[in-house]
Amino acid sequence: MRRYIAFVTAVTLTATLLVSATAYADNEPQTFFLEMESPNVAEAPNGDRVAVTGEGTFTVNPKSVEAEGRFTHTFAGGGSLSGTWNATQLLEYQSYGCGVVFGSPIPPNLCGGALKMRVTLTVGTTELDGILTVFCVIGPNPPNSASEGITLVVPGIINFNRVVTGENVYVRLD
Repeated sequence: MRRYIAFVTAVTLTATLLVSATAYADNEPQTFFLEMESPNVAEAPNGDRVAVTGEGTFTVNPKSVEAEGRFTHTFAGGGSLSGTWNATQLLEYQSYGCGVVFGSPIPPNLCGGALKMRVTLTVGTTELDGILTVFCVIGPNPPNSASEGITLVVPGIINFNRVVTGENVYVRLD
């Protein structure tokens, strides 16, 4: 009986230490560089499209973001308008992992995930708030339905909710 209690105690202690170490690692600051050099395109249900480029850094724990870029809204009926975007708040980052894309190894500091940011969109003197989500499929754990690209929601105005094309990357800095 004593051997059983000693075994259970050892297993429990080991499990507790592993869980604590994992939780601690998840709470470590992680800083990434976001690069969207090529236009990432999304489409709204009415056929309008938006093309977004940009770059910046974001940190997970504590949450922070400094990113900016350009966008072009092309209307389904013709015409377009262009402006800039500036990230104002990191809402969420869901990591897909690093160092592999579609099963092939790549440098270990190249990472993927879903990055959701509150942004200010500026066209001339008009500013609107939006939510920009950037999807990068690098990593061993992207959802089966994930596509490389972006979505952009401008509440009450338009929802570019279908990823059309994209190419972006998160480079882990620390």
